[in-house]
Amino acid sequence: MARYRKKPVEIEAVQWTEDVAMRELIDFTNGLVKLNDVDRDFHVYDRLHDTWVQFQYGDWIIKGVQGEFYPCKGDVFAATYEAVDE
Repeated sequence: MARYRKKPVEIEAVQWTEDVAMRELIDFTNGLVKLNDVDRDFHVYDRLHDTWVQFQYGDWIIKGVQGEFYPCKGDVFAATYEAVDE
């Protein structure tokens, strides 16, 4: 079986925590989120797969290379991504 390495690609992401204003996440995703803070029921729309994906506090919301949005658990994000010096 052949082996492959992920190409280095810069992404945009925001970590959803209780300190992040809902407006920030709404603006980041162009309104493609459902945020119910009372029930802690959060979803982001993944237009690439035409589905709503649930996420929770501590997850990262990533804007993919095709403009899609999807959640990523904090430990997976830390193992996969590193900050880019600007």
